[in-house]
Amino acid sequence: MVFGIFLGLLSAFIWATTSLAIKAMADRIDTSSFNAFRMIVASVFTFALLHFFGDWAELMQVPLGAILTLSASSIIGIALGDTLYFWGMTKIGAARALPISGTYPLFTWVLAVPLLGEPITPAAIVGTALVLFGVSLLTPQMRDATPANTRAERIGMLAVVAAAALWAISTTLFKVGMGTGQSALVTNAIRLPVAALSSVIVTHWQSGARAWRGYDRASLPKLILLAVYCTGFGMIVWTTTVDIVGAARAALLNTAAPLIGVPLSVLWLKERVTSRIVIGATFSVIGVWLIL
Repeated sequence: MVFGIFLGLLSAFIWATTSLAIKAMADRIDTSSFNAFRMIVASVFTFALLHFFGDWAELMQVPLGAILTLSASSIIGIALGDTLYFWGMTKIGAARALPISGTYPLFTWVLAVPLLGEPITPAAIVGTALVLFGVSLLTPQMRDATPANTRAERIGMLAVVAAAALWAISTTLFKVGMGTGQSALVTNAIRLPVAALSSVIVTHWQSGARAWRGYDRASLPKLILLAVYCTGFGMIVWTTTVDIVGAARAALLNTAAPLIGVPLSVLWLKERVTSRIVIGATFSVIGVWLIL
């Protein structure tokens, strides 16, 4: 269990630093294209590990139903959810986007009540209220901004909220697909290629060929290393965390990402963090803890 907790916190750190890295390069690299690029690189990385560790036989034995469920989870959570999140983050900044992204367990709980018959507890009700209050504080204000900029930021915020809802659906499907007992490596060998293909389709639908400008010889080594770190390695850490501590505890540990990312956004990206953002992030994290 201690090892699982360590992996969960490591996963939160990877997600926080990945968000900051993508925000930092958003002016040079299209975020939707990088979402596809990192899935392609991570797929190659995962299949190389699969070959090294000899899990091909296990991959061939995964039931078709699990493959379809995990594939759907990838399309909804990665191709659609991550693309929306990264785009929205460029509009509102990592300091706001990270706390909002950490509220996806709220949507998971909302789904679990009618679909899985989970009880509505007083703690969950209070937690939901705190999350909603926290998110309201993170909403861009008209003060110190033009109406056009505020409108763009609010659209970006809606994109991040929509991403959190899609991640909730994806997590629910992911839990079902993991129920057949395959290893984290095999699970990612199913999810990542589907995510790569669907992300490429989304990128071309959204931006066309121009989305791939910026992938030159000088930048490719750094982009490949970032993709291996955030997705190749990060997906294995996250999937192993879910396998060891369960989806609920893994989601709870992942709420540490805003606590890591918000201070780093000030140091690394020089973003302005107001008292509203600090209070909003704090209430959102506490609310998610109560829900879980």
